Amino acid sequence: MVRSGWVVLVLAVAAPAYAEGPPTPFDQGRVSINLAVTEQTAFDTSRFGLGAGVGYFVLDGLELGAFGMHMFGSGPSLDEVSPSISYTAQPLVGSWPVVPYVGAFYNHWFVGDGLSDIDALGARAGLVRLSGQLIIGFGIAYERTVSTCSSSCDTVYPDITFGFTF
Repeated sequence: MVRSGWVVLVLAVAAPAYAEGPPTPFDQGRVSINLAVTEQTAFDTSRFGLGAGVGYFVLDGLELGAFGMHMFGSGPSLDEVSPSISYTAQPLVGSWPVVPYVGAFYNHWFVGDGLSDIDALGARAGLVRLSGQLIIGFGIAYERTVSTCSSSCDTVYPDITFGFTF
């Protein structure tokens, strides 16, 4: 599958009490809600996808997440589930204009019409900028199909984030 675009809307909610400094969207105990819109080519057809996920910051900057998406288009049905882990350099918030992040994920695609499901491993990295309650980020993601693939097993695509904190 080829991802030609990936936009994620992140809503960081459930602010915990904080002991030092002002709160950030990446503090331990925070919850993030992710909404995604994408366009991909799979099985020789262009598809539109809608997805949603949730993340929880188990430590400052360290988030465990889960995501699901359904792809709309002709051909076999496609549904994705994806657990992930990411780290945003939370100690740099407020002292740097942009904050780096890195992450890793596993994707499992449920493929209809009796075709084999698809598994992939991936990584992402980039920078986020906080401006008041707005989060804007840009990075790059790399995904490698680890199950049988019929064409290129490697995909690189932009990792774009727009978010709001509450």
